[in-house]
Amino acid sequence: MPFDEVDEDFAAAEGEDDRTLESWRAGHEAYFRRTLGEGREFTPDMPLVCERFELLYPKP
Repeated sequence: MPFDEVDEDFAAAEGEDDRTLESWRAGHEAYFRRTLGEGREFTPDMPLVCERFELLYPKP
């Protein structure tokens, strides 16, 4: 999905920082700006792969 379409539920489920969409976007934008390879730059509509995982075997 595009970066700017990630929603509050996904940001909260990722569990980083204060779990708000605002902090998720700020942190991830900073990360992408630092790490994208030469010739690539951050854009608000850049595609992301967003995955959710389900814990099937919790620790006892």
